[in-house]
Amino acid sequence: MRPELRKLSVLPTPRWTAAAVLVAILIATVVVAFKGAGRDSLALTFGVGVPTYIASIVIGVWMAGLEYGQKTMKRTLTRNPNRLEVVFSKLAVAILAATALTVGAALVATPLFALASSGHDLTIPAADTIKVGLGSLANNIVYVIAGFSLGLVTRSMAGGMTLALGFFFVIDSLLTAIPKVGDFMLSAVSGEIFQEIVGKDIAGTDLEVKIVQAVSITVLWVVAFVALSSARFLRTDID
Repeated sequence: MRPELRKLSVLPTPRWTAAAVLVAILIATVVVAFKGAGRDSLALTFGVGVPTYIASIVIGVWMAGLEYGQKTMKRTLTRNPNRLEVVFSKLAVAILAATALTVGAALVATPLFALASSGHDLTIPAADTIKVGLGSLANNIVYVIAGFSLGLVTRSMAGGMTLALGFFFVIDSLLTAIPKVGDFMLSAVSGEIFQEIVGKDIAGTDLEVKIVQAVSITVLWVVAFVALSSARFLRTDID
């Protein structure tokens, strides 16, 4: 796991991803300072929720696809031929990175949003930002695992990113709109979990939350992503 942590700390993609999240928070802060918080929790959504969601997917895909892009996967497996251990070491570091990024974003946004909104009628209490951070964290752990799995399946950073964005922003969204089928899609159950953590007012949704079912379906999605990608990695020759 130590080599993976070192890659995380010295390579530019994680730093640029964190910087993009910070920029999103600062932009949201400026908008709140001039326009106010509004009634739809848009600052929390676009300042913390959406940026950390996308960043988690990016980190997951990057952690899986990096070795293929740099043609170093064979060297990695020469040092450690236990492929399953390699997968879970990389996945653990990806989850750690997404967690740190999400928690860090919430901690940075909490005082900034509270201060920026203090001059307006509607404020953004610190508790609301923390709740959004916790709700985002619960979902981002799932999304970083999914992104990692898709990167591992495609054996490419570009391919993994294309597949991940296409799946989450197009396929998953479209299938969620289909009655019956949509209840079992990842974005649907993620929305239920998020609302359960932050509440209806902050989430801006009024979903019928079946939390046990939502968590169970989420776990099944995670297991499916990891199992399928790991099986491909274990059985496919490395160029």
